[in-house]
Amino acid sequence: MNRKLLVPLCMVLCGFMGIFTLFLVNVTTLQGEGVPDNSYSVNEILNREKRNLEKLQTQLQILETQKDEEKQIQKNEPQNVEHVNRKQLNKAPIVIKPNENIVLTKEIGEYEVPVYSIDATQVKIADILQALSASFAKSLIVDEDVDSAYLSSYVNISIQKSPLRDILEVVLGIRGLEFIQDEDSIYVITLSKLNEDTAFEYYRDKGVQLYQKAQLKYPNDRRVAKAYLELGNYYYDLGFHFLALQEYKIVLGKYKEPQLIKEALFKIGRCYDSLKDYENARRAYFQFMYSYPKDPLVDDALLSIGDSLVEQGLYHKAIDIYERVIREYPKEDTACRAQFNMAKTYVKMGNYRNALQSFLQAREKYYSGQMRVESDQMRVEIEYQIGNCLYFLNEYQDAGSVLGNLLVSAPGGEGELIENASFLLGDCFYKQDNYLAAFQIFRKTIDTYSKSNKVPYGMYFIGKSLRAMNMSDSAIQTFRDGMQAYPDDNYASKMALEIGNCYFDSGDYNLAYHAFDNFVKQYPSSELVVEGRIGTADALYHDKKYEEAINSYLELLKTNDEERIRLYAFKRIGDCYKSMGKLEQAIKSYLLGLDKNEVAPKPLLHTDAPLDETTSNTQPL
Repeated sequence: MNRKLLVPLCMVLCGFMGIFTLFLVNVTTLQGEGVPDNSYSVNEILNREKRNLEKLQTQLQILETQKDEEKQIQKNEPQNVEHVNRKQLNKAPIVIKPNENIVLTKEIGEYEVPVYSIDATQVKIADILQALSASFAKSLIVDEDVDSAYLSSYVNISIQKSPLRDILEVVLGIRGLEFIQDEDSIYVITLSKLNEDTAFEYYRDKGVQLYQKAQLKYPNDRRVAKAYLELGNYYYDLGFHFLALQEYKIVLGKYKEPQLIKEALFKIGRCYDSLKDYENARRAYFQFMYSYPKDPLVDDALLSIGDSLVEQGLYHKAIDIYERVIREYPKEDTACRAQFNMAKTYVKMGNYRNALQSFLQAREKYYSGQMRVESDQMRVEIEYQIGNCLYFLNEYQDAGSVLGNLLVSAPGGEGELIENASFLLGDCFYKQDNYLAAFQIFRKTIDTYSKSNKVPYGMYFIGKSLRAMNMSDSAIQTFRDGMQAYPDDNYASKMALEIGNCYFDSGDYNLAYHAFDNFVKQYPSSELVVEGRIGTADALYHDKKYEEAINSYLELLKTNDEERIRLYAFKRIGDCYKSMGKLEQAIKSYLLGLDKNEVAPKPLLHTDAPLDETTSNTQPL
């Protein structure tokens, strides 16, 4: 049997089985209860069962109609005009009469979308819902909080050729009810059942569906431009900026509504900004400014142009735009934001002096109330950036005061800026050689922000502070704990180098040598590998292993040609010869350090051969 016919026939069979089962249950119930004491109870039971049978009859009528359609389609399949006949059949209306007071018609409307017409006279809302539920093959579920009186009231309804959802909205809206529809059911609820977020999403989605319907039904009506604009806003709010852009462009290209065109043009700039297409964003903003020079959003467009220039690294041009906003719109909130954004631009340029001045001006405007959107986040960022600029200007005491006041005003505060301020405050104390305070600040910060990705940085400076306080053993243990906990972090290599420095400070040059050597082998690509090579050579030198030290310094010269490294290595080689009593070779090593053309002689500086002989055949690496 054809699968298309099998499903409807099974449903018909199930419907008949349901009727038969219902009949048996009713008989059993009546026998068990006995004859009711009054005629009213009997009539009520019979009426209820009558309504159940009517519902099943409606479902069977629909199934039979579908079965007839399937048979007719199968019969016509061999013909060449199959598509035409199918289309004609689909457009034939289906009339359903659940009872004498309800007439429900289903037909295929434009775009092959099913539409319904309903005429009901003095019928309960519950009966209308049952008929719609049956015709749409969806279960109807009424929430327990819905008062039964709402659905028992009688209404007159006449709606022609509308989607089922529209009819449901009208029928339920009469009693202030709402519904949620999924694939298998229609769930009727009161508005109180929807929480704030759910209600917002529900009504927003309903609005979107109406706008989409308007686009399909009235594509040439000038008022439909509003539908495109609102759909664009809907997509924009959801973060679907590309889809929003298409809707706004339709408004711009097809319609002549000035207010809508103006809003769409500005929103196009916003979409391009979000899509990081800064060139097109600026074109849209400039077009908006030239088309509507007196519009209140012109300063916002100008500010966005400056922001887009920053995103492309065009800092000087961006600053010119920000200064224009400040100059032309001094009383507007955008002037404050331009001041703030200009300050952040100076930070990106490394111009901390100008950045500091701009942040101080932004702070003054913030506290004076000129910045109308006064958020605590803005205050926190201004204070943090002032402290940050002072830090980069080596004004560590002032930076520490600003950051400390910020943290006092937001104790245990959350957010990346508060977290950064806590770590930076510890660094300020370290830079002022107040190692105990630095140790305490870093330890407290790590305890507070134990999940932060800056914890390795904090552990590194805790170890450095302990080392500076001559607590080498504690420092070494801190560095080892940090390396074990964060082996892939950039600070792991720095901690490994610091372990060598700790051993060196305590005079254990053998352990220092092995620590530096392990560092060089474990982190050969580290930017500090030169420091590790110097450490291994110095450890050998201080351990009086002069021959090995000279070899290490020569290896250092082969791998690095920096001026400071060259001078240091030749001086140390000279010191080694001097300590070995080879003064002539020591003097010549010192002289080689002064010769800027000499980098690393290949022959054996550390042998007993005369230095002039060993260098006569050498050449720089």
